[in-house]
Amino acid sequence: MQAQDLLEHVRSVFVRMTRYPDEVVVADADLEQDLGIDSVKRGEILATLRADFGLSEALKAKPDELRTVARVSDFLSRTLVAHSDAAPWPDVAGGERHGNGHAGLAGHANGHAEPAGHANGHAGLAGHANGHAEPNGHAEPAGHANGHAAGDGAASSAAQPAGLTARPSPESAGEALRVVVQALADVTRHPVELLVPDALLEEDLGLDRRRRDEVRALLRQRGALPDALAGALDEARTVAGLARLLGATPPAPSAQVVAARAPAAPVAQRANPAPLAALAGKTVLVTGSSRGLGRAIATQLGRAGARVVINSFHSRDDGDAAADEIRGAGGDAVHVWGSVANPAHVDKLFEAIARDVGELHHFVSNASNGRFGPLDQTTPEHWELAFRTNVIGYHQCAMRAARLMERHGGGRIVALSSNGSSRYLEHFGAMGAVKAAVESLTRALAVELAPRNVQVNCISAGPIYGHVTSNYPDHERILPYWESRTPGGRLCTEEDVAEAVLLLLSDGARMINGATLTVDGGGSLCI
Repeated sequence: MQAQDLLEHVRSVFVRMTRYPDEVVVADADLEQDLGIDSVKRGEILATLRADFGLSEALKAKPDELRTVARVSDFLSRTLVAHSDAAPWPDVAGGERHGNGHAGLAGHANGHAEPAGHANGHAGLAGHANGHAEPNGHAEPAGHANGHAAGDGAASSAAQPAGLTARPSPESAGEALRVVVQALADVTRHPVELLVPDALLEEDLGLDRRRRDEVRALLRQRGALPDALAGALDEARTVAGLARLLGATPPAPSAQVVAARAPAAPVAQRANPAPLAALAGKTVLVTGSSRGLGRAIATQLGRAGARVVINSFHSRDDGDAAADEIRGAGGDAVHVWGSVANPAHVDKLFEAIARDVGELHHFVSNASNGRFGPLDQTTPEHWELAFRTNVIGYHQCAMRAARLMERHGGGRIVALSSNGSSRYLEHFGAMGAVKAAVESLTRALAVELAPRNVQVNCISAGPIYGHVTSNYPDHERILPYWESRTPGGRLCTEEDVAEAVLLLLSDGARMINGATLTVDGGGSLCI
C-alpha cells in the first residue's frame, strides 16, 4: 500500500467514526483542536486501524506522534514496516481474513460491519460536564496516546476480583461472554469483530470510566450484574475478564454493607414549571450542549418553548441525539457542529445560525475544556487550550451573538463558571484561574454591550452531580468532603444549575447585568 493510499484509508476511518464532512478531515487537521477527538475517540480509531491491518498489539505512541491525521498515517506506516517481516499486510478492502482473526467485509473501508441504524456504526453517549471542563480534561499517562497505560501481561486474563467464590461453568461462561459483548456493542457501537475475548477494555476499546459506568448501568438494567459485583467491574481488564466477573458468584454482603447501600428515601419529584413566557418562541444558542450540563440547559429551554440551537464538537452523534430528544418532546431544536476554540468554526457556526435559523435572541456560553490536576503537571499547552475554549471562545461567540441579537432589539448572554474561580479546589488550580477570567470578561462585556441592550451575566456553579464529578481525580475521597461542606449535605444537580440559567434569561432579570450568581447550595459559605 502506497503512502497516499494509506493516508486515504486513515482519513476514511476518521470520517466514518466521527461523521465529520470529508473536507474537514484533511491531512494536517489537528486531532484535538480541529476535530475535537479526545483520548477515548482516538483510542477507538487506533483500535479500528489495528484490526484493519491485523496487528497483534495495541497501537501506542506519544501524543505528538498522533497530533494530526497525517501523523497518524505516518505512525501506522512505520508500525506496518516494523511488522512486515512477520506477516504480510492484509487486504483491507478486499475482505481477506486479518491476522487477528477478523474478516474484512466488502464495501466497508475498514472491514467491519456497522450496526444497523447507525450511519457510522458509532453513537455518542450522554454524560458531560458542569460547565467546568470536558471529559478529556484529564491527564493522560505519559507515552500512551489513547490515555491508558498498557497492562503487565494481562491481555488475555484478568485477576479474579476479591471476594468472588466461584468460577462459571463452560455453559454460563459462554452466555456471560455473549451478554458482555452485546452490552459493549450497545454502549460503544464498536463492530462486534473488535469485541474479541482478549481485547483490552481501555487500550483496544477506549472504555474509559464514563463508558464503564454506562456498561455497568446497562448490565444492571438487564439483570446481568448483581449489585454486590457492581464495584468489582472496574477490576476487569479484558472482555473475557468482564465475562468471568459476570459468571462468578458474589459473597453474601454483611449487614453493614447492606445498610450502607440501602437506597435513600425517595425524593418527591418537582412538577415541571410552566413554560416561561419570556422564552417561548425565542432562539437560544447553547454551546457545548450535546451532553451533561449543557444538554440539561438545552432541555429546560426546549420545555420552556424556546427554539434551541444545540452545539457540539467532540461528538456529532451526541448533538444529533440532544436535538432529537427536544423535538421528540414537542420542542424545537437544531444542531450545529463546531469548536468555539477554532475561529473558523465560530464563523461557520454563526453563519449557519444566520442562514438556517435566521435569528438569535440569547446565548449561553457553556462549552469548556481544560485539565484537572496539580499545577506542577500543567503545561503551557494545557493553559492555551483552556483559555482558547473558555475565554477566547466565549468572547468571540459573545461578540458574534450580540450582532445578531441587536437586530431584534437586544438579548441576554449567560456564561458558566465555577466557585473554584474565587477559592481553592483541589485539582482545579488551572481551571480556577481560567474561570476567574470568564467572570472578569463577563463584567467587561456587560458594560460594553449594554448600549446594544444586551445583558451579560455569569453563573458560578459549585461541584454538581454528573459525569465530571464522577470522573474527577480522587473523586471517591473528594466528593464526600464536598457534600460534608454543603449545607443540607447534597450538591446541586445539572437541572438546578439549568433553572438558574433560565432565571437569568427571564424577563424578571432584565436589570441584572454584569453579575455572577453563585449556585452551589451554600457550599462556598463553609470553607
